[in-house]
Amino acid sequence: MGLKEGIGSIKPEGEIYTCPTCGYTDGFHVSFDIKQGTSAGDVILICPACHARFRVGWTVQMG
Repeated sequence: MGLKEGIGSIKPEGEIYTCPTCGYTDGFHVSFDIKQGTSAGDVILICPACHARFRVGWTVQMG
């Protein structure tokens, strides 16, 4: 699920800190995919170890 593989998904249950791709257990970096023409963005979790990216179904308003 790295950059070449696209963005996977994680079902948000309990505490989310383990990467399902590589097993890294110290949490994720966060990125935002801002929808063009809006101030809304999808939250993307990025594993610091393997760089896999995941959507969790969360959207934030950026302003």
